[in-house]
Amino acid sequence: MTGFESSEQFKEIFNNFWVKARGNAEIMEKLKKSQVVVRFDVEDPEVHMTINFRDPGPSGEIGTLTFDSDVEPEISVWSKSETTNKFWQGKLNTTVAMARGQVKLEGSVAKALGLLSKIKPLYDVYPAVLKEMGLDHLLL
Repeated sequence: MTGFESSEQFKEIFNNFWVKARGNAEIMEKLKKSQVVVRFDVEDPEVHMTINFRDPGPSGEIGTLTFDSDVEPEISVWSKSETTNKFWQGKLNTTVAMARGQVKLEGSVAKALGLLSKIKPLYDVYPAVLKEMGLDHLLL
């Protein structure tokens, strides 16, 4: 599997990804209804990314992506960067990954599973962003 070269690269990719993801109003509306805050704690490189569907951002938007946020998440997800890359490409069996310890979840499993079904359309957006950025080596 392939991970990210640096935390800066990770942040650049996910900032670009989130701009595109937010462009899909239908998905964002479904996620907004969840009213959940999710933090992804990623290793190799270390990054803490929070997606907040509960609190409005600076412009009143719901569904903000931030790094190193002090907002308390309802769901925390830990994984290595290779696993995170695989997940956002829709190539990770989350249940198996959790059983193998490749993904660790804290918080409401029911809410986490509900989010999984809502974000599936974003699995097409993420690899497209990697291609646009010339990062074909991260594609699986």
